[in-house]
Amino acid sequence: MVTLARPRRPVPQVILRLTAPAPIAPLALLLLAMALGGLGLTVLGRSPSMPATPATVIETEAAHDPHGDVPLIGDPIRELTIWWSDRLADANKGALDSMRGRALTPIDPLEDAVVQDLYGKILLVTIPLLTLGGMILGYLIMTSRTSGESAYTARAVTPRFVVGATLSILGLFLVSVLAQFVIATDLAMVGVSLPDGAVGDPHDWPASGGVFTVLQHASFDPRVPEGPGNWNTGAWLSAGLSAAVLLNFVQILNSALGGYERLLVLVGPICLAAYALPATQRITNLWLRLLLAILSVRFAWTIVFVLFSVESLGYIGSDGNPPTVADTNYLLGLATGAAFLMVLLVIVLIPLALSRSGPLRTES
Repeated sequence: MVTLARPRRPVPQVILRLTAPAPIAPLALLLLAMALGGLGLTVLGRSPSMPATPATVIETEAAHDPHGDVPLIGDPIRELTIWWSDRLADANKGALDSMRGRALTPIDPLEDAVVQDLYGKILLVTIPLLTLGGMILGYLIMTSRTSGESAYTARAVTPRFVVGATLSILGLFLVSVLAQFVIATDLAMVGVSLPDGAVGDPHDWPASGGVFTVLQHASFDPRVPEGPGNWNTGAWLSAGLSAAVLLNFVQILNSALGGYERLLVLVGPICLAAYALPATQRITNLWLRLLLAILSVRFAWTIVFVLFSVESLGYIGSDGNPPTVADTNYLLGLATGAAFLMVLLVIVLIPLALSRSGPLRTES
């Protein structure tokens, strides 16, 4: 009996090349052998011939706790946590240092270098304008009628011109008095409410202590074991991130307020001289409202700094570092709340101050 074999279909050459065993380079085999050997040494323990490395970490109870290291690559989550915590600590310290001595007190124009260089040049423009306006006003007074003047005649404008010219020339000292008043009030509040040395020198506020101490010192400690009581991986990474974002917003607002303060001082002579004419009197009131708005924000920031610093005094150790986990958690919440309130005050106080009428009397 003859059996007929079914003819087989030819296999394409591409499939044969793909299924054929590929040659392995000797270098790849060597690297694989070294990796397997290293894995074996890591799993089985250190070789007796290897010298013991002296410990560099302070021996504490937390230092003996296992960290769950993965062979060869360690613990990437822990390393990433340490790296991220260091970035948060740097961001908070950088934001506080950028506001050192300029966030809680206004700029005194008599001590500011920019104002000293440019204010005299602005006066060189303003004084000739006031002189020309006085000459024109005197001519109008001599030629005006002696009876039946309205509120807009030359005789009625004369008192306004005198007030505007006086304010324009003495505007620098007016702003300095207002700034010195706010600065003296800030010093008095801190001196009465906080003990000596609690927040350092006024030129270092708010980067010298108080409620933001925890943001200047706290960061991830690798000796503290992971667990529910570890403030590093919980409170620090969440509240520290929130505080870093908020403090950077405060830094931006502080820089903007400083720039507006200098600008208002420099254009002060022109804005105050605008009170001499009824048509431009609104410029003077707008200038005063902007200046008072900025000073009110500075004053409110000092109140927030003092109140939150008083609240945090009981949770700060004598060396300036948070002593316990619970105290650190509380301080992180206070610092974040203080930064949030400082941002909120700018949003509320400036529109509120601008919505009110100016301190000078205006005529419609």
